Formats: sequence, C-alpha cells, structure tokens
Amino acid sequence: MQEVVIRLRFNRECLGAAKRRKHSQVIFAFDRDPAGRIMFMPSAWSGVVRYAAKLANRHHSSVQKIDWCPIIEGTPRNDWRRTIVNKNIDGVRVHYAVHEAFPPGAEILISAVIPDEISLQEFEDLLSIVGKYKGFSPFNTDTEQYGTFEIISVTAIRGGTANAE
Repeated sequence: MQEVVIRLRFNRECLGAAKRRKHSQVIFAFDRDPAGRIMFMPSAWSGVVRYAAKLANRHHSSVQKIDWCPIIEGTPRNDWRRTIVNKNIDGVRVHYAVHEAFPPGAEILISAVIPDEISLQEFEDLLSIVGKYKGFSPFNTDTEQYGTFEIISVTAIRGGTANAE
C-alpha cells in the first residue's frame, strides 16, 4: 500500500451542498469536521473512481481498496452564486443560490492510500479520467456537472515500492 498526496486544479467550480443558514440567507457549504476542516466524503470519491475504472477497463476491484482521507486542504470562496431558472405559469423567474465553492483555478490537496496493484501512473490516469468526465463536487445536478479538474501532481509520501529504503 502506498500513501499519496494529490494536487488538483478545478476547471469548473466545485460547489458545497450542505444547507446552512447564515443570518436569514441559505448558503450551501462544504461538510466540515469538528475542527472546521473541509471534508470530501470518501464514498463520493469511490463512486467516481469506479466509473474511471470501468472506462479504462482495468482495476475494477482494486479501486474499491483505495482509502480516501476525508480532510482536504484548500480555501474556498463563500459567495459563489449559481443561477437558477424556474419556469412557471407566469413565465421565467431567475434567482440565485449562494454556495461555498472552489472556483475555476483553485487548487486543493487530497490524500489517499492506494493498493499495491495500482501504480502511481495508473492511479493518476484514473484520476485524469474522473477530472475530465465526472469531476468532483458535493453539489451536482443531472443536467450540470460541476468540479471538473486537472491533475497537477500525484506524489508518494509513505509506503509502497516508490519509497522503499
């Protein structure tokens, strides 16, 4: 097994989905741990990486062994506005939902432990597929895909053959 740190850059905004009230306004924020650190749920990563394994036609069972750290490093904006268009009997009504978000160009760090049967390069290839086709965003809709990204680096930090002493 090998622990890795992934640095990625968003091409499309990554939006928070946890409904919170700030004064009288509703804001969709990221989940946080008790210390206030942003969390991306491992189950969500597992789903998109399984998609990548299907598309790449390799590591179908191995990707289920990836252990994702829920804590991520990055600084989101808390004022991202998403336009919502409602069509009703009287016509079209436009309003906004306010999200905490990582805007395009924002970089974050994620940690994971990958099993020995997936090399660093294969893991990076799978993540590139995720970034291109699915993206990652706690808030998504059927019609819009948020959180597409590109991989800046995947670095082994502990364990595995890459760091053998």
